[in-house]
Amino acid sequence: MTPDYERAAIAATETLKKYNVTSAPVSPLPILEMFPDVLVVTYADMSALVDRSRCDVIRMLGEKNQDACTTVNIHDGKPQYLVTYNQQLPLFLVQRALARELGHIVLGHDGTQPEDVRYEEARAFANHLLCPRPLIHAIQAINLRVTTEVVGNLTGCYDYCLSCMRKLPPVHVPADLNRAVRDQFMPYILNFFNFQRYASRRDGSAIADFGSYMEGYEE
Repeated sequence: MTPDYERAAIAATETLKKYNVTSAPVSPLPILEMFPDVLVVTYADMSALVDRSRCDVIRMLGEKNQDACTTVNIHDGKPQYLVTYNQQLPLFLVQRALARELGHIVLGHDGTQPEDVRYEEARAFANHLLCPRPLIHAIQAINLRVTTEVVGNLTGCYDYCLSCMRKLPPVHVPADLNRAVRDQFMPYILNFFNFQRYASRRDGSAIADFGSYMEGYEE
């Protein structure tokens, strides 16, 4: 059984459209919390619930689950998910971990598929969710040069997701779906572009002034 990267890409793009995501960085947590059969808790929450230390909880979940973990329970033939995540990681790592766990849920992973297939599909979903190609198309549509800095400022990925996707087989997402999501992002991109033009006309001395202020600051 091989990972279905195209299904993962389409599912991520459909998720952006369904939940009307209009700006970035994309936050998976609010989307996860909209699912009726998904409970999301931090490792600290889980620690308090089971009355064990947070380190014990992370150790029991396993070496591979230092950032996040999803467990599934089938109730009356319907999957119910518990997502546990490490809230003490840097935000971009938390977002990436939760996007991957969201991928498991959206793609209907219930433990019956091979682990490597589940992982690859969920990771592909996360990359397409956090750094959507329709958003990149929106950047190109206003003739804003696509650089690592621009992508990083707009998505928080700093080319990480794009570099991951370059290693995967080509995928086809329906053009109408891509256009719909691109249109959702367009006001956000235009706002960024207008701000960048405004900022480029400003005197850069404000940064130096701020630095001087911090040098004179004492605890």
